[in-house]
Amino acid sequence: MALEQKERKHWVDALRGFCMVAILLDHTEIYFTGTNIIDYRHYVSNVLVVFFFLSGYLFYRDEPFSLRKKLVSIVRSLLVPYFIFTTIIAIPKALVHGMDIGATLLTIVTGQASWFVAALIVAEIVFSTVLWVFKGKSLSLLTLALVGATSCYFLSTHYDNLYWQIENAAMAIVILYLGYTYHKYETVINHFHTLSSLFFFFILFLIIKVYEDANNFKMVVEPIMIDNWYVFIFDALVGTLFFVSLAKQVGSVTWLEWTGRRSLVIYFLAGGIPLITAMLLHHFHFNYTGHYQQVMFAFLLVYAFSSLAAWVVFHYFPFMVGKRKK
Repeated sequence: MALEQKERKHWVDALRGFCMVAILLDHTEIYFTGTNIIDYRHYVSNVLVVFFFLSGYLFYRDEPFSLRKKLVSIVRSLLVPYFIFTTIIAIPKALVHGMDIGATLLTIVTGQASWFVAALIVAEIVFSTVLWVFKGKSLSLLTLALVGATSCYFLSTHYDNLYWQIENAAMAIVILYLGYTYHKYETVINHFHTLSSLFFFFILFLIIKVYEDANNFKMVVEPIMIDNWYVFIFDALVGTLFFVSLAKQVGSVTWLEWTGRRSLVIYFLAGGIPLITAMLLHHFHFNYTGHYQQVMFAFLLVYAFSSLAAWVVFHYFPFMVGKRKK
């Protein structure tokens, strides 16, 4: 999730911020109410796909690709934070609940402690290697995407709990490719990002969601449980184009951009902070009684606590996210 462009693009940060807020809302609903009030398939799988898409978008550069620089970036901005944050979160949790420390450490080492980041690390390493070996040739990247799609389907339908989230990484490779290709031809594609196209994508997005509800399709990204792959792919493409188009039309949104730039830290905390917040609210007898404004109050607290924690990390412990203290 680390933005590596020399000049940051406001819409990219804002869209990542929006996706992070959506994840926080989802987790707030789960921990505060015990279930999803807004159905998972309505937006959660879409924002996860968009996260992968934006990572692929940032791969494309006009300058020659350096495998060494990219691998160093992956280690510093993803792999090191993965081990730091998962260890900080998992060890105390294991001690409190009397869990086996060895087993807990094994889940971290095998990439099962934070599925999204683990999958992204693997996908970026594979994509980077192929990009470098074949010098960015379109056919080689398309072949990689097709292999990724085939592998994702096969692995997700035959295996569970694979190390380093290989099945999710295979899916991520496909989406990285789409983001990379979008950026490569962005100048041409931008001609189609109009208010009319935005409205068209929105209507199409709504129709897809109504169709999924009517058929009660599962569209779960982790663990991968997808009833209709054709619908999922169409949903992912339309949803991503809608959100990207919306972000470009809206432009700069300061608080969302701020959130987007700190999305990696907030993501790692997106389980713990909603859980602790819900426990505190329940302790003071503030429980969900069917009024969604109660969820929104809990969500605002979750967002505030998450933002404060992210600010502390970036301000005082930037090494945790591969940055140097200013």
